[in-house]
Amino acid sequence: MEEDKKQNHNERMQRKKEVVDAAIDRAQEERGIVILITGNGKGKSTSAFGTLYRALGHGQRTGVVQFIKGTQATGEVIFLQQHPASAAVRYHAMATGFTWNTQNWDADKRAADEAWAQAAGMLADPALSLVVLDELTYMLKYNYLDTAMVIEAIRARPPMQTVIVTGRAAKPELVELADTVSEIADRKHAFKAGVKAQAGIDF
Repeated sequence: MEEDKKQNHNERMQRKKEVVDAAIDRAQEERGIVILITGNGKGKSTSAFGTLYRALGHGQRTGVVQFIKGTQATGEVIFLQQHPASAAVRYHAMATGFTWNTQNWDADKRAADEAWAQAAGMLADPALSLVVLDELTYMLKYNYLDTAMVIEAIRARPPMQTVIVTGRAAKPELVELADTVSEIADRKHAFKAGVKAQAGIDF
């Protein structure tokens, strides 16, 4: 009986391998992609920065624009600024940080326009293999930036450049544009249970 289980397992794994190998054989196109990481759950920006560090590990040049968290000292950015690989990263943080803190449309609009100018420059730079537009979705949700303008700039980027967009409430146009969409669900969150945000874990 035990030998039958092992044989069945081996046969399942062989079929699985054949499916995976066939998928790899089909995926032969080489180009940059658009990755959208959205949803109400925790970890969207962290995921994007993980991919950024992966690209740096391969010696690639990258760019980052943070549209919301710019004035907050996050561990990802602190590490990046201290690491020698930071020379391979173009970085810009939106000046006003959290828009709900300023409650000032004009100041936020100016800061959003300045941040977008930086992003547009990165999206036009073929030397950058990866551009992370962190929390960009908020700029579209609150109408600080024109959605059509943003979509067109991402579409017109260099062919081998990959773009990662993060943030909640992604507009349908972004979902349609993206090659890969990951939605992080919010099942439970320690903060909602009264646990204070912790350095190294939450920021």
